[in-house]
Amino acid sequence: MTNSGSAKEINVVVIGISHAGMEVSKTLASFAKTQHLELRVTMVDQRSYFYHNIAMPRALVDSKTATSISFSLDGLLDQYEQDPGNPKHRFIQAAVTSITTTSVELSNGSSVPFDYLVLSTGVSSTFPATITVPTIPEANEQLTQVHANVEKAKQVLVIGGGAVGVEAAGEIADAYPDKKVTLVHSGPHLLPDIFKPTVLSGALAKLQALGVRVVLNEKVNIPENTVFDCSVRPLDLQGASGNVYQSDLQILATGAKPNAGFIQGLEGTLGTKLRDDRGYIKVRPTLQLDSDACSNIFVPGDVNNMAAGAKYAILAKQQAELVSGNIKALVTASAGGKTVALKQWDGRVANSCVIPIGRTRGVGQLLGVSLGSSWFADFTSRNLKGKDYFVSFAAKGFKNSK
Repeated sequence: MTNSGSAKEINVVVIGISHAGMEVSKTLASFAKTQHLELRVTMVDQRSYFYHNIAMPRALVDSKTATSISFSLDGLLDQYEQDPGNPKHRFIQAAVTSITTTSVELSNGSSVPFDYLVLSTGVSSTFPATITVPTIPEANEQLTQVHANVEKAKQVLVIGGGAVGVEAAGEIADAYPDKKVTLVHSGPHLLPDIFKPTVLSGALAKLQALGVRVVLNEKVNIPENTVFDCSVRPLDLQGASGNVYQSDLQILATGAKPNAGFIQGLEGTLGTKLRDDRGYIKVRPTLQLDSDACSNIFVPGDVNNMAAGAKYAILAKQQAELVSGNIKALVTASAGGKTVALKQWDGRVANSCVIPIGRTRGVGQLLGVSLGSSWFADFTSRNLKGKDYFVSFAAKGFKNSK
């Protein structure tokens, strides 16, 4: 164990405390307690809470879930403090405005220096898959209102047939059989291509069994300046085919965008493009930022430019484990005046995922094996993700969860 009194302080800053950022923060804080007392973790997020958006589809139809999926970041690292009376790890609630090779500039006007920086800012989707209000009471209020709106609506239009769109349509149709639910998707099949054909066809069949009208190969024209906030309002939207889709509540489940605008200043300073054409941050196989000048900056999770099949919570955590391991290796090697070969991401994509379609149905695949439309798919969904969308599991990681 390194004595903090005789070693230079090592500052690790983690920006964005969702699945990847939380994993890195906990792992490195634990490492600091047991091996390197001089290491200090600073977490930065513009919200005071972790939003378990995996459960958003259930929150649409269940008021208890709506107020149970935001968890306070306060005290997240308390268990890893060597001296609880004099904590060294901290959380700063602020937005990041820019970064340099040595510091993070925040919206509150402060500058936070770092030895290692982790960019785990993820992506932003449309509301309510993404919620940006700063506090838990505000988040709970928004989701409670969304639930009330869904309950009131008569015709619901879901735009986008990825996992979120399929789950949202399934939850609403299952909870409210009398509502007219339409799902429109621009692709030839529901769900991403990483799923087996029987999973794709099974999702379609099970939505249709719940009475959902599914329209494929149709791109809905979204009018400029139209806000999608799950309010109750009559709105007619036209598809590329010319067909018009009527509804009084719309859920837009498309168009996730990387949260990476803060890196623009660093690009200017280095004179190089650090984002790809889609705006995702470019990384090396070690998940370090793709720049020789920034070998101390790591980028796990959705905001990096890995393949779309790597954009799942379970893989974000696995990437966070790799980043944590590489930072620990660098810290240990530096203390001993040595060099070290860092581990590389193997390029894996998600081969296991369960998609609930209402409370009793679902599709998915486990380790690449399709569960298709079988009874076992329904059983697995109902007893795994479909039970509570992992809310109870997520709550275990937080000090102030109910």
